[in-house]
Amino acid sequence: MVDFSKKLHKKKIEKKVNPIDIYETIDRKSDKGPLRPAQTEILESWYNQRKEERDLIVKLHTGTGKTLIGLLILQSVINSKEGPCLYVCPNIHLVSQVCAEAEKFGIGYCTIEDTGVPDEFISGEKILITHAQKLFNGLSVFGTNNKFTPVGTIILDDSHSCIDSIKDAFSISIDKKQNENLYNSFLTLFENDLIAQGEGSFLDIKNGNYNTLMNVPYWSWYDKTSDILEILSRHIHDNQVKFSWPLLKDTIEHYTCYITSSKIEISPYYPNVNDFPTFSKAKHRILMSATTQDDSFFIKGLDFNINAVKSPLVTHSQKWSGEKMIIVPSLIRDNLD
Repeated sequence: MVDFSKKLHKKKIEKKVNPIDIYETIDRKSDKGPLRPAQTEILESWYNQRKEERDLIVKLHTGTGKTLIGLLILQSVINSKEGPCLYVCPNIHLVSQVCAEAEKFGIGYCTIEDTGVPDEFISGEKILITHAQKLFNGLSVFGTNNKFTPVGTIILDDSHSCIDSIKDAFSISIDKKQNENLYNSFLTLFENDLIAQGEGSFLDIKNGNYNTLMNVPYWSWYDKTSDILEILSRHIHDNQVKFSWPLLKDTIEHYTCYITSSKIEISPYYPNVNDFPTFSKAKHRILMSATTQDDSFFIKGLDFNINAVKSPLVTHSQKWSGEKMIIVPSLIRDNLD
């Protein structure tokens, strides 16, 4: 007689936490070979030396396979039971690409559906893959200010593009064609201030000269903050206002305004990322980018530790730069194709 009790009481296999070991054990597609040397170097450095750091910047050349690196880091965090883990793409189009990458390598993931933030993410079972606009807006499903979804580790892929989304989250762009009433309300409010700044330029804007741009004087903006809020509050259900209104309604004095004949832009001097605690209060925050030309924003805009900016995680085996030069031979000589 067969004794099944020994089989039933067999010890549960312990999950790997080293990302390189994880890669060797996941059920990836047969055409996917070993990790590239640059990927191995980054993952080893992260796991052995840098994984306890709260703020980390990973600089990688284009084509190095940073998406897989990010997914393996998050899977390591999940296997360590330190989730939830969030992978943020710069736009909605790249979400499907990252999901396809996760499927190729057998890494569990979930996405945001109509029902909201998935339970598999909240419980720390799977990586949630989403895009920056979903996280960084005044009506974010992850919450803002005191009501938010906590995260163990968050990765911003192509971080400079994500930064643009963060800036846009705090800004209002009023298109004259789409919302002429709101546009005219602002133009009327600041008419005298703009005329005093340059009457001819104001007439260009009023008469439709698309080459003219004027900045509302900061003192005029400050003096009329109550009028500005009154105008915007009447349009909080308009798409051009409603996603930013919760973020700017109590800090409007720290904004600036630019006016052209077709559009009005209202944006902050520096966005306050603390309005998004899912990011600002995450236990670990990782930025990944092929090019980081404005590292100062990581400190001023994202409240990153200065040491993270000074000591990014990079590969030492590859010396070439992420900058690219495109050569078009036919522009040099006709017989070159």
